[in-house]
Amino acid sequence: MNTSPDPQPLLNHFLDQFVHAAGTRAVFGEPVVLPYATVVPVAKVIWGLGAGFGGGGRAQASGEASTTGSGGGYGGGAKAYPVGVIDIRPERTRFLSTPSATRQVLLGVALGIALTQLLKLSSK
Repeated sequence: MNTSPDPQPLLNHFLDQFVHAAGTRAVFGEPVVLPYATVVPVAKVIWGLGAGFGGGGRAQASGEASTTGSGGGYGGGAKAYPVGVIDIRPERTRFLSTPSATRQVLLGVALGIALTQLLKLSSK
């Protein structure tokens, strides 16, 4: 006789909550309305889900009762990062991308090397 609770309602509730949290609002943020334009932030969202359920039993040595068990679990995660904004004006609409973190780091390193070289040259 299986007395374990049905995992389906819990899983459905989890999925509903997860999709709500990592859905459209996470990709397109609340628009910022200015007198001359409306700006809509845009993000890239990556998310994943996993679930597993199982049951089983094990026969014991002679004279001992057999054991049974069941278990399950689910989880997920999401990562969002900005990719730009949609700039909406009466005369045009355009997408403006956000500089990537990699480009910013590389630019900072290059600027640091250039400043170091300039300081070396100026101290001679």
